[in-house]
Amino acid sequence: MQQSRPARRLLRALLLTAAVGLVAADPNDWVNVNYVLQSSTGTTDAARQSILKKASGTAKSGPWSVVPKSGIVPPSGDAHDYLSWAPYHWPNCNWCSKGTNHLSGPNQSSNGTDPDPGDDGDGDGHGDGDDLDGGDPYEDGGGDDDDAYELSVLNNLSVMRRESSHSISHSPTRHRMIRRKRSSLRDTVSRGLPVRRQESTNPETPATATADALDGLPLPTDGTPPLPTSPPDLGDLPSTGTATHSSVKTINGTPAPAQAPAKTKASKCTPSPAKALAPSATWTTCPYAVHDGKVNPDVRTLPDSPAAVAMSQSVLYNAIAYGMQKTRTYSQNVVKFIDAFFLTPATAMNPNMNYGQQVRGPGKDHQIGTFTGILDLRSLVKVVNAIQVMKATASPDWTPARDKAMTDWMKSYVSWLENSALGKQTASKANNHLSFYVNQLAAAKMYIGDTKGAQTALQKYFANQFLDQIAASGEQPFEAVRTRPFHYRCFNLEAMITNAKLADQLGMNFWTAKSKYGATIQTALDYTMGLDPKGEDISDIFPHVAAVAAAYGDPKGKYAAFLQKKESDYASQPFWYYDQSGALPNSPAGGHTKHRRDAGAMAGGAADVVDFVEEATMHVMDNVDSGIPFECPAVFQDAKETELEDGLYVTCDQLKPFYEVLSSVNPGAL
Repeated sequence: MQQSRPARRLLRALLLTAAVGLVAADPNDWVNVNYVLQSSTGTTDAARQSILKKASGTAKSGPWSVVPKSGIVPPSGDAHDYLSWAPYHWPNCNWCSKGTNHLSGPNQSSNGTDPDPGDDGDGDGHGDGDDLDGGDPYEDGGGDDDDAYELSVLNNLSVMRRESSHSISHSPTRHRMIRRKRSSLRDTVSRGLPVRRQESTNPETPATATADALDGLPLPTDGTPPLPTSPPDLGDLPSTGTATHSSVKTINGTPAPAQAPAKTKASKCTPSPAKALAPSATWTTCPYAVHDGKVNPDVRTLPDSPAAVAMSQSVLYNAIAYGMQKTRTYSQNVVKFIDAFFLTPATAMNPNMNYGQQVRGPGKDHQIGTFTGILDLRSLVKVVNAIQVMKATASPDWTPARDKAMTDWMKSYVSWLENSALGKQTASKANNHLSFYVNQLAAAKMYIGDTKGAQTALQKYFANQFLDQIAASGEQPFEAVRTRPFHYRCFNLEAMITNAKLADQLGMNFWTAKSKYGATIQTALDYTMGLDPKGEDISDIFPHVAAVAAAYGDPKGKYAAFLQKKESDYASQPFWYYDQSGALPNSPAGGHTKHRRDAGAMAGGAADVVDFVEEATMHVMDNVDSGIPFECPAVFQDAKETELEDGLYVTCDQLKPFYEVLSSVNPGAL
């Protein structure tokens, strides 16, 4: 079917927007809707102003869509399907190539071999953007900015390598995790991506073109709303797609090799082809191996993940700004961006993550995404949050037709989450992937009016997997075993706190929920605060410190002291507005004026730090003294190992030392 001229203009504009560069976002979060409507000025003035500025600033880069894919389409051949590549996977062809190129892995030397396939690095690269704080959507703990790999200016699928300048050691000594190739489609399980800071290099020019193009598109109106997509196939994984009409010759939607590789000879490596092998050839001819914590830069050439991150963050900023000021421009921004991403037929995303974090390689098993791809859409929580604010403020722009169309989309996505093979795999995990899965499921159910279903999803999480996620000390073993443990501890804290906030909105208190070892979310935060990040980005923890202070109170000012010392301008960050006790009415500190925090009293002297160390240590010892013996997490009842990322496994014995550690609260680290 031929597209209308306005639709073609929008797609061209969206493609330009995607090509401009990556954008980033705050951590996943939920802001109490009633709090947004009732909050007044005072201690959060600076944070409120920051949100207003970011609402206007981020809107200049919108709208966004997953449809512009630069000629690279998912195996289904449908550009409306979300597509991303597993970020920690690298081609492992072992060609005898000289120099570093797209065939090289993260640790390869100049001859293309990998001297230590298990040696993973770290990094904390981030840049400070004016409009968006937070992170690179592909950076789930993979530090490629400071000590690894950058995109080539001439070919952004080529890899430029720099040696890692330092390594990280953590206590207890980590056992090397088990890496394994995917043996079949049914064994597929992958990894996820988080968030740090990287701004768009030129947000205005393509955004203007996009906004102009959008004006002529048919958008949802009152009456019978357009159905944005067809319902996804449920239960089984989709079969291999058919050939597509992309600008590159394809086999089942994946660009074909430029030429066949040379035959293997009896040597330590395979001679590379006579002519340079095109980068796209590695996608279907090379097996890909996982290198935990090392982001393969060519995943950044796909625009879908950055689009989802930028859209959701701008939508939330603009919805909150509308709730604060009732300025119509903010409300119109929200509906414009949601229409383009979810509802307008020409640009809408299909309600599935069938091709999220696809692990490339030869064979049909690599024509589908992995279970960790669901993590890519964790910011759906922000979209639901934004729409709930719009509805609560009775925005004239959020029409019944839009609400009906969005409800249909959400119902289809909930069905996919609960019934697809990838969704079921994710729901069976024990680490941050499961925690973020519950974020999405609960928020989506809340949106479609299934309040009981949302409550049940949260109750099941806190009554099951949460029990094994925090040791008595506050350590998080499933995250501590990773190559970038500080980041992953913060990452799972992000998901746990969001689940507690969603429950708080629904009238439930899971802030006091305890793991089987007597630890709460606060215990996990206190433990992580006491660690030396050792080169990782300490700013990962700042929003979580504010959230825990809001939920549990800060009578001695220990959390305020930490923030003042580490991030003196924290009171001007959006999270400071989100994380007030008044926003968490069902938390221990909610409604207790004695725990309310005054930004003017955030001195944070040395005595406060000492108090924190003593209090945290006593809290840890209280849990240890409870005498709860270690037992293998429930996930090991049916298997000897569990998968943390695609092809990355861990055993109970490898996790046990992390459950038995006492305390890492170190005064010098605060």
